[in-house]
Amino acid sequence: MVKGVSKTVIVVNNTGSKLFEKIVFYVTPEYGNLSAKQLKKAAGNFSFNYDENFSGKRMLRNRIKRKKQIRALAISGAVLLAAAVALIIIL
Repeated sequence: MVKGVSKTVIVVNNTGSKLFEKIVFYVTPEYGNLSAKQLKKAAGNFSFNYDENFSGKRMLRNRIKRKKQIRALAISGAVLLAAAVALIIIL
């Protein structure tokens, strides 16, 4: 049985991936009234370089970057704490 339901669909044929030849996005009905340009931009925000993510290289780079950011925050916090203690001692 076929229902008379219309959906807004975006089909991406050029995914840039060896694994996937096509991606289909079904737009939520409440956002179906957005312009085609807005919908394309939203679909473009998804990573079409899945092969790179799949290999783990990007995940490894992100993990290293995150560790460096945490280390920098910890050092900054220690410096601020030392400055606060020094100010308390001086006063």
